[in-house]
Amino acid sequence: AGTSSKADVTEVFVAYAGSSGDLGFRLHGGVVTGDDSTGTAGDEQQNTEYGLNVDTAGIGFRMTREEATTKSTAGVSTAKIETNEYAVTYKASDDLTLGIVVLDSKDKLDTTNNPKLDQTVIAANYFIMPGLRVQASTIDFDYEGATNNSGSAMNIALRIDF
Repeated sequence: AGTSSKADVTEVFVAYAGSSGDLGFRLHGGVVTGDDSTGTAGDEQQNTEYGLNVDTAGIGFRMTREEATTKSTAGVSTAKIETNEYAVTYKASDDLTLGIVVLDSKDKLDTTNNPKLDQTVIAANYFIMPGLRVQASTIDFDYEGATNNSGSAMNIALRIDF
């Protein structure tokens, strides 16, 4: 993490995938830890993630759960952000994939500001020809906390792969 930082990071992840007929699945989980960046900053991190993907007949379902904990120099948890993400994709044709992602996130330890994020993404990915695709998405978000913020955005991109 650099010569002046003490924030060495350790990551361990495992995944298992399998299939039966046209049904495929993948389980994954992992832990990421990062030491306090200075030894006195109180920003030690411990993050866990696990999830499940199931795909069949052009339809995909995904669920991921993440917990991100920050600890003080005394080892006391000062933040615990729990995030759930759910997604559904549909392969409408060989060239077009549609999807929706719903995310909710909340810091369970911050009772002063009660930070919370709800977000929805609707997206499309269309292959024009090999190496060339157009991607479009719209996002709607609602953040509540010390400063409330909500809104939406649209993105359209032309992607070239070579």
